Amino acid sequence: MSFRNFKNIEYPVPGIDTAIAVLRPGARYDLSCQGGIHFNDWQDDEGREPPTSEEIGQEIIREKEIYDYYEYERVREKKYPSIKDQLDTLYHDIKNGKLNDGEWIKSIDEIKKGNPKPDIDPPSLST
Repeated sequence: MSFRNFKNIEYPVPGIDTAIAVLRPGARYDLSCQGGIHFNDWQDDEGREPPTSEEIGQEIIREKEIYDYYEYERVREKKYPSIKDQLDTLYHDIKNGKLNDGEWIKSIDEIKKGNPKPDIDPPSLST
């Protein structure tokens, strides 16, 4: 099960375990995925049945839409210089009186422009 955090937004990384965690929070299980999804063991303190393969498939599709929306965030993260390098560049920009048009702001703007946030609202995070 995997989730990413970005600006106080937690979004799912698509996968069977993540889908089950979203569909049946707190359930404990063991499963096999040979020839489909089969629960070898299912324990749910709330007495819920395991999700069906169809429910899991639909949840993974929903998670993929969310994950794809936030691709810009993951790409930017890889392209940004290290915090150490950013602070050093920012220090020199401040010392040179170039806070609004220095190297730091130019480099960050270039990354953001090259990897823009989508113009549409993000898919709903709730199921």
